[in-house]
Amino acid sequence: MTARVPLIACVAVLAFFAGITGVRLAYTLAYVLVLLLAVAYIWSRLLARKLRVTRLSPQGSFMMGEPFEETFTVKNESGLRLPYCEVRDGTKLPGYAPGRAFALAAGGTVTWTARGMFNLRGVHRFGPLDARLGDPFGLFPRRIRVAPENEVIVYPAIHALLHSVPQWSGNGVAEAHRGQPVDVPPDVSTIRDYAPTDGLSRIHWASTARTGRLISRTFDTGQSADLLIVLDLQRGMHAGSGIESSVEYAISLCASVVHGAIRRGQAVGLVTNSRGGTSFGAGRGEVQRLRLLDFLALATDDGIRSLAETISKHGDGWRGRGGMVVITPNRSSDWVEALVDSATRGQRHLCIFIEPTSFGAKGQALRIPAAWRLALDWWVVRRGDALGSGERTSATG
Repeated sequence: MTARVPLIACVAVLAFFAGITGVRLAYTLAYVLVLLLAVAYIWSRLLARKLRVTRLSPQGSFMMGEPFEETFTVKNESGLRLPYCEVRDGTKLPGYAPGRAFALAAGGTVTWTARGMFNLRGVHRFGPLDARLGDPFGLFPRRIRVAPENEVIVYPAIHALLHSVPQWSGNGVAEAHRGQPVDVPPDVSTIRDYAPTDGLSRIHWASTARTGRLISRTFDTGQSADLLIVLDLQRGMHAGSGIESSVEYAISLCASVVHGAIRRGQAVGLVTNSRGGTSFGAGRGEVQRLRLLDFLALATDDGIRSLAETISKHGDGWRGRGGMVVITPNRSSDWVEALVDSATRGQRHLCIFIEPTSFGAKGQALRIPAAWRLALDWWVVRRGDALGSGERTSATG
């Protein structure tokens, strides 16, 4: 509009001058400028109607840190030259700007590939995509919205934790530092023919009666024990900002424990003290894994209930079922006492403590008393620590 104002004013002045003086040149110039406006208007209108933009965007679910790429194609299907076109994308992913400016001949096509990385968990939209174009004189610029929006869900980063968690075997069972699992009923995984070394307690009498020969049961205590994860999402407890914040570390660690435990065949439950008090009962398999990862992709530290209250509420019902993993930056002793009270004799729960002072929180770093170390297993995580060993595991594979 700005470029047209002087031209329209000039036409008005020429028309007024020609009407008063009758100078033929004034009429001619006025007609030429009016024709220029008409040509520019029709040109830009035809270009806007005949411009085709397509994009091939990622779909489905991804993990933080995964690269991706999009392919854009712009085609000018009109018989007129496209003097300029600027494509802008509305994608909100940090650091990703796939737009481009170019010109196209009549019937011309331009294709390019934009690459980025999913560096923020959550639901992200690709688009909308705007194309700004116009006539050769820049008198009638147009802005058209092209290509529909597309959504993907980005899960927290998942790390291999097996060799990174001190004093914890990673199998999720309620076990003492020495000896065998305590108060964890074994699960029958399958049956087989009886062996002379099998005890009488292993005989599966129903199958023995049916087959006419001795049949033994095989147990899976380590890989089948349930695991309850307690994720602290209380408002005001976490420190730092962006991906270098304690809440992002906590959610990433939670996703890693969930992923690893379910991949090993364990039943995993999740309890949080978020605003809605979200909790998931223990479950196995891919459906459970995706349910928990879907929640963690959007989780925020907006809770009002204390961690100690949350552990007390769910810990009694979990007693004897398996191990608990608490992930928190809370330096209070209340939740530690609640966790110890929820354990059965010989059971050692795991505390993954996200040291808040390393993320900028005020106060002294937590000093873990000897009594706490005797009762629980601890893993202290600080900003910049390598959260896993080995290669990352795909969130979708």
